Amino acid sequence: MKAVASIPLSEISRLSIVVTNCRKMLAQVKAETGADYIINGGMWNPDGTPCRGLKVDGKLLSAVPWGDMAGYGWDIPRDLAQTTDWQGYDNYIATSPLIMDGKPLEHIPYDSAQGGRRPRSAMGIVGDSLLLYCSSDSLTPEQLRDQLVDRGCSSAMMLDGGGSVQCDFAGETIQAQRMVHNWICVWVKREAAEPPESEESMGKYRVTPSIGLNIRSGPGTSYDKVGGYPCGAVVDVLSVSDGWGQTSKGWVSMAYLEPVEAIQRVTDNGIPIQVDYIAPGRKNRPGGKNPDRYITIHETGNFAEGADAAAHASWLKGDDAEKKRTSYHYTVDDRAIYQHLPDGETAYHAGDGADGPGNLTSIGIEICVNADGDFDRAKVNTAALVRLLMAEHGFPLDKVVQHNHWSGKDCPQTIRAIPGGWEAFLDMCDGCDPEQTELEAAVDTLAAAGVLTAVDYWKGNAYSASNVHALIKSMAAYVRNQ
Repeated sequence: MKAVASIPLSEISRLSIVVTNCRKMLAQVKAETGADYIINGGMWNPDGTPCRGLKVDGKLLSAVPWGDMAGYGWDIPRDLAQTTDWQGYDNYIATSPLIMDGKPLEHIPYDSAQGGRRPRSAMGIVGDSLLLYCSSDSLTPEQLRDQLVDRGCSSAMMLDGGGSVQCDFAGETIQAQRMVHNWICVWVKREAAEPPESEESMGKYRVTPSIGLNIRSGPGTSYDKVGGYPCGAVVDVLSVSDGWGQTSKGWVSMAYLEPVEAIQRVTDNGIPIQVDYIAPGRKNRPGGKNPDRYITIHETGNFAEGADAAAHASWLKGDDAEKKRTSYHYTVDDRAIYQHLPDGETAYHAGDGADGPGNLTSIGIEICVNADGDFDRAKVNTAALVRLLMAEHGFPLDKVVQHNHWSGKDCPQTIRAIPGGWEAFLDMCDGCDPEQTELEAAVDTLAAAGVLTAVDYWKGNAYSASNVHALIKSMAAYVRNQ
């Protein structure tokens, strides 16, 4: 008897490894979890601990997985991928791979406890779908591999076999009496209520939790998770029910949203610009007209932990900034962009005097350098803001200048300290990816030396593990022959 389920990844609301430590039967797991699809998972040792690789919700439960043993890793269902990178995912399971990179393995890695003919279970990927396979018929690992090849799997992995093999696929079951260590459970999305037709938005709201906000299929935590909004995302709330707001993607808790008074601008990399203006009349908001001829790049110089864009927005509205007559238009960190003054107003940021051309004609942007932030990501976000401003105001790239241009100050200091750092930053502002440029140059170098041949593939920046292994061997051979 065989049971096979093919589930589009886009239709899966949750994919989990449920650990029961050999204490619960299949029917109990079904009753307690309500999962739509359940299949026995990975193997375990005689002492009850999992073997090979098993990581659940960010916690490694097994010993460190074998480095060359590919398993499946995922954070959310659509991320599911065959990989050896167990550290890169919250969930990871590894047993014996059968198919890798679209090719069946001639030699399947398994030991005597998995060999011979016995009932088999497996998981794999066919196109954009998860395939679950369960058979009470006795098969060798090689026969199992061949059946999965026939079903079109581009990757596949054998799960625990023998007396552990059992499943419940939406009511289609294969039963066994063994209580296994862990189960692979799948929940599919329920049809969510449709947003009201032609209804105007009740308002725009910003997501406030730093970890983001779950989207659910209905108004409550008992409904399935169907996605998420990142921190700072601005969403339209179409209707409200018992403290839950309906958006175009589902339902979210209103407790974690704050109203947005004005329509926000968003950079091309998805960062909304949060307007938090210095109050009119403050001495660090002079209010003069700025013709917006330049963009001036600064760094905050504040390396303290927590000194992010929100913290600087708060400081600019306080007495210290007013006393120092300090102001500028934007602060950018690795997650957010705050605007403190309209683009068309003068600010005191260039250090060339109240009537200096830097203050009177340029838009000031400060990049955060806080120790607990990601400065490289902050630069990426700043470049995205620059691109937006260039498009809005018609700036050419040569009008993007350093603070140093106006006053001679060593600012932006971190960027200036890197050889070629300013040029690389301008390349990002121009839409170039310096890392990709460097990668392509490295590929050309290796190709010229005869180390690799598939130039376009290696410039594509998406590699299979087997091809990386082949490249490493080719490089080693090249070094040995020198």
